[in-house]
Amino acid sequence: MAMGGNWMRESNCEQAIKQQTEPKTRQDWIAHSLIDLQSDFLVRSTVVLDAMREEAEASTRMYIEKMLDAQRSYPPNERGSISVRVRRSAKSGPGMFQIEWYRVKGRKRTHYLKRGKDRDGKIRHGYSIRSFGQLTGWEKDLIDRHEPRFAQMRAIQSHLSQIRMRLRMIDQEFKAPLKTMKFASLDDPNDE
Repeated sequence: MAMGGNWMRESNCEQAIKQQTEPKTRQDWIAHSLIDLQSDFLVRSTVVLDAMREEAEASTRMYIEKMLDAQRSYPPNERGSISVRVRRSAKSGPGMFQIEWYRVKGRKRTHYLKRGKDRDGKIRHGYSIRSFGQLTGWEKDLIDRHEPRFAQMRAIQSHLSQIRMRLRMIDQEFKAPLKTMKFASLDDPNDE
């Protein structure tokens, strides 16, 4: 028989009925709720990341179109060599992607630019203007138009990734065996 109380009213009853495994104890309910939380977050964050990736790819296409137009209309010394790409990483979590700026150095050679590190030694979410080196005027304008949003997307991805990691840690903690504490008996004269 299922336990009552406020903690049961907050449960996902529809899913419990579907699975035909109604939680029997508060601990079972907590375990099911943590699994649901992790699963729901993964699904929803992946949907958000997919939408962000589509936006990043559209922005990248706009940048590349403007870059190609500029390369056709400017003399060789003003054509620029900075480009950007969006790619999925095999090592990243579901929905995660990377937005990377690079310099073209010939037909088949590219040099990916580094974002640098912040004061804490962590890789920054955004590129500093120094990361790009020598730029033409039109490149600066395009980068200024696109990079702030790209940096925001990188930051959001980082936070979502940290939440996913924390949810896994919560799950591991909940599944870990409880450590027993050994207290000395107050009545036992040998325990001093």
